[in-house]
Amino acid sequence: MRRFLNVSKQRQKELEAQFPNLIDLVQVNETTEYTYLAVSIFDHWLTREESMDLLADLDRNEIERRTSIFDEFNQLLLEKTEVLTFRFRGMNGDKPKFKSFVSKQAQSSYIRQTDMGMYKTLLPELNAVYFEGYDDTNIFYLQDLTVKSFIESCASKVGLHCLEHW
Repeated sequence: MRRFLNVSKQRQKELEAQFPNLIDLVQVNETTEYTYLAVSIFDHWLTREESMDLLADLDRNEIERRTSIFDEFNQLLLEKTEVLTFRFRGMNGDKPKFKSFVSKQAQSSYIRQTDMGMYKTLLPELNAVYFEGYDDTNIFYLQDLTVKSFIESCASKVGLHCLEHW
């Protein structure tokens, strides 16, 4: 069963103009159009030693607890703003194709926390790009810093922390 629908050609053009250099974000290259903001289980960037203690050999309950916190955060986002996804197409594989979801259920199942960098989304109303990250930390790229307080509020409600660029 299909989970995605292409947005209209007109909306494709608008989104491409609204979100320049998406390929750079996916490739983790810095751009001047976006400001980095991490959302994490942790309240600071982990040292190497902390990483070994807090990320290795987790029991199943702790993995599920962390996943459920991110899922709750993602559900807050889905309730409060439009969320789209994108893929790259074209001869060079660098032209974004924007997609909406066929249903709320399809949207929720796509934006499930796996801690494997599986989902990449746009939040057009917030001028933000949102990626699932690794090591219990997800990434926002913001074009408008006024939305940072909204993201911080959602994160705080579920027990996540916002971190500036490392």
